[in-house]
Amino acid sequence: MRTFIALDLPEETREQLSDLQGLLRVGRHVPEENLHLTLSFLGEQPLPALEALHEVLCDLPPREVVLRLSGLDILGSRQPKLLFIRAERSGPLAALRREVLTAVRLAGIELPRTRFRPHVTLARFSRDMEERDAAHLGRFLQTHGDRALPEVVAEQVTLYQSVLREDGARYDPLASYPLVPMAGET
Repeated sequence: MRTFIALDLPEETREQLSDLQGLLRVGRHVPEENLHLTLSFLGEQPLPALEALHEVLCDLPPREVVLRLSGLDILGSRQPKLLFIRAERSGPLAALRREVLTAVRLAGIELPRTRFRPHVTLARFSRDMEERDAAHLGRFLQTHGDRALPEVVAEQVTLYQSVLREDGARYDPLASYPLVPMAGET
């Protein structure tokens, strides 16, 4: 099963990002319901490993992780591959990612070491972008590249299954783990 662990974005933040996407007339936009901040891409994993991971993730302690999304950028130097908005790599966000990676290792899942560049992907581009589309993307970045959203508190981490389809991936939540204490908890 192809899986990843992500921070879910509050509905208001997803709506704001969707409104921003509406101004971009090129690329394949990430559907609003799929907007998230990936903490760890797990790739193909067997069910027993995911069950072990679930047990460890259930023990994530509550904490406040404030998300600050600002600044658009593209991945791909010569040919743009995707458009994203950066997330500030705050201490609490970095600590949460370390805990998630520890949980992954405790579940017996081996992952290559990767640099954490927190972001939310907004659009993907084909390999052969036409010149007029590249010009539109450039104007879009010039006009909206410094966009900043109001900060929000992330409420949960979710383990997702990624189902690849011709029209793009579908993300199905397998389990969620609250970050915000429930009413009455301290």
